Amino acid sequence: MQKKLFLVREFTLEKGFLRIQFRNLTSSEEFNIPYEEIDFSKTVWQRETDNVMLIVTLVFGAFFLINIFNPDNYPDGSGLIGVSIFLFIVTCLSGLITYIKSKNVLLIPTHNNGYLEFIKNKPNKDEFEAFIKKLSDEITLFLKSKYAKIDLEMPVEPQLMTLGWLREKDIISEEEFENLKHNLVNKKKGGASIGFSK
Repeated sequence: MQKKLFLVREFTLEKGFLRIQFRNLTSSEEFNIPYEEIDFSKTVWQRETDNVMLIVTLVFGAFFLINIFNPDNYPDGSGLIGVSIFLFIVTCLSGLITYIKSKNVLLIPTHNNGYLEFIKNKPNKDEFEAFIKKLSDEITLFLKSKYAKIDLEMPVEPQLMTLGWLREKDIISEEEFENLKHNLVNKKKGGASIGFSK
């Protein structure tokens, strides 16, 4: 489970798919992503901060501190508390907006041009890294068991395409690909003849 202020994300590993639940103050959403859709070979780390809001926060924070440490600007004492409260509230709000808009995430592409977004090191670094590794291992194991096999009853070309797809996704190594391809082609040649007869 990952939390950032009012946003809660839950990721659950199921047999053949990843269940994702999003919740915030006003809505909730749940959907499933099949393991075939997740592409671990192209992960991206993204870190962003809204620089404009960060500058606004720093400026108002500086004005607040200047105001607090220079009470001589208000000789009769009137206005000091009101201006200080105003500057404090604006600084806090702009700081909160900066935090909400900042990102430090791991993006994992999906085959429909979307991304799975994981907040880095939430709930903590060890749990985050363990979950990402477990997700990668589950996807690899599932796809290998489902697709990294040969079927002599099926045509060769679609099976070679599937094996090539597994290699591109780093599910099988180049060596595994070559072994499976070799077995498929040789066993198929030993079975029914392929080609045109005169």
